[in-house]
Amino acid sequence: MKRLLRSAGTLLLASGVLWPAGVHASEIVMDTLLVSGGPSPCLAVRVNILQSGRSLSKLNLGPTGTLKVQEGELVHFKKGQEYLLQANCISGSGFVQQTGLTFLADGRTIIVQFADSGFLIKRGGVAY
Repeated sequence: MKRLLRSAGTLLLASGVLWPAGVHASEIVMDTLLVSGGPSPCLAVRVNILQSGRSLSKLNLGPTGTLKVQEGELVHFKKGQEYLLQANCISGSGFVQQTGLTFLADGRTIIVQFADSGFLIKRGGVAY
């Protein structure tokens, strides 16, 4: 299994996936939203993470794999709790894409993947 590591103040890349840093260098971080960059008509994807109808975090994701928290804090998904992701493509052309995903956190990763057709929200393998 591929491992993702983060260190204070940096973004690290493992298998094309980037995420924000801020803790000890050897910590494995898979319980938050992951971003897989790539060519896309989306200049950014805005994601709102909600729980019980309340917004926990608003994020801007970039096609290079960047993730910036705009409001709230980066959410760490807790097993057994239900979340809703609402995502919108921000493009410089007339391209429009909106999608959402309601899921019960069960230890599987959640990945937003930039793609030629816009973006995808995917469930990954068990990681936390």
